[in-house]
Amino acid sequence: MGDHVEISITDDEDGNIGDDVSSWSSDQVACWLRRKGYPEYADAAVNSVYPINGHRLLSLTRNDLLNSPFHMNDQTEADHLNNSIETLRKSQLTKYMKKIELNNGDTHHHHINDTTPFISGEDNIGNGGNNSSEQFPVEKLKTFVAVLYMMFGFVVSVVTLQFVHDRVPTMTEDPPLPDIFFDIVPRRIEGAFSYCESIGMVLTSFTILVAIFHKHRFIIMRRIFFILGTLYLYRSITIYVTTLPVPGLHFKCAPKANGHISLMLTRAASLLFGGGLSVTGSHHLCGDYLFSGHTIILVITYMTIHEYTPKRWWFLHWLCWVMSATGIVCILLAHDHYTIDVVVAYLLTTRLFWSYHTLCNVGVLKEYANSNLLSRAWWFPIFRYFEENVASTGCLPRQFEWPLPWPRRFRNNIAPGRRSPIKGV
Repeated sequence: MGDHVEISITDDEDGNIGDDVSSWSSDQVACWLRRKGYPEYADAAVNSVYPINGHRLLSLTRNDLLNSPFHMNDQTEADHLNNSIETLRKSQLTKYMKKIELNNGDTHHHHINDTTPFISGEDNIGNGGNNSSEQFPVEKLKTFVAVLYMMFGFVVSVVTLQFVHDRVPTMTEDPPLPDIFFDIVPRRIEGAFSYCESIGMVLTSFTILVAIFHKHRFIIMRRIFFILGTLYLYRSITIYVTTLPVPGLHFKCAPKANGHISLMLTRAASLLFGGGLSVTGSHHLCGDYLFSGHTIILVITYMTIHEYTPKRWWFLHWLCWVMSATGIVCILLAHDHYTIDVVVAYLLTTRLFWSYHTLCNVGVLKEYANSNLLSRAWWFPIFRYFEENVASTGCLPRQFEWPLPWPRRFRNNIAPGRRSPIKGV
């Protein structure tokens, strides 16, 4: 290489950096920042008192990004850029090590790949995406196991309801329990529960779209399937151990099965395939009050959308929050659940969601330790199975892509190793 050779930013066939990054000029650093989706910081790299050249870029730390000349205020954005810089350092180290091997005439060619363990990163430039797939592996088999786990939770909940239904006291024997919300709104609003279920279906559709178009869709699916399966197992316990009377005199409970297994299995299959929704005509059983399954869906769909979409999508976040809150209020306005059913559902769903994602985001919490009290949870081994190969570099990158291999022009318009220009992605 000569004393002065213009270095362009190129990628090799594996998606690795093909240039000597330490020799980049500040203009080339600015070009790299634009390609990674940080155009607002490109000018700062060139026009600062001490321009950011390639050598300075490789030496930047996360704290440097929060100070001059970048002054990044978004913590997630700083994490993502820091990971990208670490990827550059790793790529350069790999390149230099290979050069050393060649210069030393090493015929064994010890395999040094892009997964140098002591340097982490987010993605490589271009369409290689190898490092991303190693940090956030697809692992379809584990996703399938998560589906089976969720279905197991659903089946246990539905079967448990068959026995609980036969234990529900009649309305003449045990009228509805006193409830503060029913005292405030004594008159039931017809159709409110149908509105709740309609809102739930819309939020579920939004969540499915987010998961499908997210770059790390299989990781998201595993997490949500596990949380749903666990919550419905919890629900099977609570509805069985304490049977509450119906919360309203408007209920028309199906006749009791009185131990007829064939009838109970038929009802269970109808409830399962009907999604447990009243609008599908599949739910005529009583007793599944503590806690509310509809509240689970309303809360977890909002939390998933908020967690895995960019902060700049604040309008979607607020819309989904309003829809979720409205759906929960509609449950109470319909007098189809006691207030305690909704409160317990909210508390359990949010705490399990936050606990699970905290374990995902903090690497040290993935290990058994006396100081890690979360490792004492009964589901911690299942969590480790699902998340053991997923990098704990903070929140899952909020990146989206076309999920199908066709039409190719849709996929070609998206660089998997490139940060979206939307802040927070």
